[in-house]
Amino acid sequence: MELRALLSLLRPKFALPSLVPDLVAFTIARYHYGVFFTADFLIAMLVVFLVTSAGLVINEYHDYELDLLASRTELPLVSGKVSLRVAKLLGYGLLIPALALSALISLKALIITLIASFLAIAYSAPPLRFKARPLVDSLTNGLTYGPVTMGLIFESLGLPVRWAVVYSLPFFVLLSAGHMILAIPTIEEDLALGARTSASWLGRERGIKVGMLLFALSSIMVVVYCLLGYYPLPSVLSLPFMAYSVLQLWHWLDGAERQEVFRKMEAAFLMGALVFLLPFFL
Repeated sequence: MELRALLSLLRPKFALPSLVPDLVAFTIARYHYGVFFTADFLIAMLVVFLVTSAGLVINEYHDYELDLLASRTELPLVSGKVSLRVAKLLGYGLLIPALALSALISLKALIITLIASFLAIAYSAPPLRFKARPLVDSLTNGLTYGPVTMGLIFESLGLPVRWAVVYSLPFFVLLSAGHMILAIPTIEEDLALGARTSASWLGRERGIKVGMLLFALSSIMVVVYCLLGYYPLPSVLSLPFMAYSVLQLWHWLDGAERQEVFRKMEAAFLMGALVFLLPFFL
């Protein structure tokens, strides 16, 4: 077994971005409660990283037969560089330290981590296999990295988890939409492999339109939250970047190249995120 292949199985380039919701939750908490970094917060970040890494490995383990049929030899399991047994032990094994670490924070943190672990497993593991269930797949992604993750961060900071859920709702909608849109390019492949995702269920055209609608809904929620004082009022200046992203989806619907659309959307989201978060520090 190659160490490089094992690291590839862990997919750190996908696991590391899972820390972004942690930092957003901390930023919101700092704005409302004046909190600072604590040992429990750093532990919570590690817990999120471990659960995400576990979910990614478990996903590849349960997708092995489909990946084999699709001849995805670039993957460590299909190529045989990592055995299925090792992948299974690693994926489910990573949840053990995650649960143990969360217990150091509090009982409530442990319960939240148990929920996150269930979602990480159920997303790809039978019999539930949420990733193959229309709407449930995208909603699971939004729930995991929205209310659940932000709830754990608030708990680690000793803050009310219910308010984390409230503050996270626009992100829940945004992340659910993003998950669905990212699956649109693989609709034909998913259908061929029997995976009926939200995108494959809706189809390309309706999927893009629903994504546009959810992005618009998320933007409206941000405006309402700014007016209510949940987010700083200047954060509404991030909305033109969201509008630009919706416009790019419209161009995609009109026949624009996907790669170009996604590239412009990534840049818009990055700039929009910076403009959204900056007022929290002023």
